[in-house]
Amino acid sequence: METDVSYTLKVLGNANMDDTIDMRDVTYIKLVIFGKKPETEFCDANNDGRVSMLDVVQTKLIIVEKAGKLTVIDALNRTETLEMPIERVVITFNVEEYLAVGREEALRKVVGWSKYYWEGRRPTVWETYLERFPWIDDIPDVGYPWKGTFSAEKVMDCEPDVVIMCPSQYEQATEDVERLEKAGIPVIIVDFYEPFNIKAHAESTLLLGELLGERERARELISFYVSQVSEIFERLEEVEKTCPKPKVLLLGKEWTTYGKYHYRGEMIERAGGINIAADVLEQSGEIDPEYVLKANPDVIIFIGKLGWNVDLGYGVEKERAEEMLAEQIQRPGWEELNATKNNRVHAIHIYFVHGHIYDYVALQYFVKWFYPDAFTDINPEEAWKEFHERFLPVEYSGTWAVSL
Repeated sequence: METDVSYTLKVLGNANMDDTIDMRDVTYIKLVIFGKKPETEFCDANNDGRVSMLDVVQTKLIIVEKAGKLTVIDALNRTETLEMPIERVVITFNVEEYLAVGREEALRKVVGWSKYYWEGRRPTVWETYLERFPWIDDIPDVGYPWKGTFSAEKVMDCEPDVVIMCPSQYEQATEDVERLEKAGIPVIIVDFYEPFNIKAHAESTLLLGELLGERERARELISFYVSQVSEIFERLEEVEKTCPKPKVLLLGKEWTTYGKYHYRGEMIERAGGINIAADVLEQSGEIDPEYVLKANPDVIIFIGKLGWNVDLGYGVEKERAEEMLAEQIQRPGWEELNATKNNRVHAIHIYFVHGHIYDYVALQYFVKWFYPDAFTDINPEEAWKEFHERFLPVEYSGTWAVSL
């Protein structure tokens, strides 16, 4: 997978289309005006339909963070103009990325969110943040797009400057989004779903940095992410030349697994495994237990969280997680599978396989599990601890992955 990629800060005013807005963009716009450079899609800094000296003024204001308005292009290539600075935020997903860029101050700007995202789906995460910030329990709930409960009215009651959500949530809430935009509330889409995609992860992170006035922090996070994935892919390319690829089964609840075009299936393939579900499923769905026996996977990975397959997350004891993982393999015929006979059965927290910038943790665990002799020096647990120390407002604890 290519790791030497460029990415663009998608903000009007970034005339030279690099990863920041600075005086080079001012110079570029002037050269466009004088006919010395070709116009780019980001030259029209004030979004008035033409490139002029007014765009030079606007770009200078953006550089010193004094612009009253900012026009951005989000992850779905939607153009939105926002009143700056951002003080009131509604967010429905990727809260951790938002906090990693904006710190605790950004959390205090949240005036509404999808509470079920944490409290309902990631209970140990919710309890950890609630203990650190008890007041977040009072943040209004605006509903959960994937459950069909997201409400434009509840969002409008919060009077936000911006709403932040991910692409699939946008698809589930298009009518509500239209109502919000008619009410003058901009909706920004950030996208961390495509596995290990440096360009997409970086561009959404840069956008968060611009919205939250944390440009350097955003670049620091991007640099960290690139450092965690680039070496892995460089080494994996060499490993795959000499080592056979293992057959892998990734299981969610019960017999749910992930097919050829599902992002979790893609994670397996990009980490150097063969997804046995790719031949029978395109997206997610149940896999036939008999097919599993016939396919005979070399590696089995369970997705876990508190109350789901294997308890994992903040505050979870390793011994309990290992006991639960051992219980999961008590299925008819599994004693004859390569994965169980060779003790290559694992569990990983859902956090790492669900559209986040820390999907690098899954990548590192996967390559260790797929090619144990080639990646002995890689320590994903330490990399996850470092993410906490550098970017999250809560302390690391608990168990996030286990093996038999």
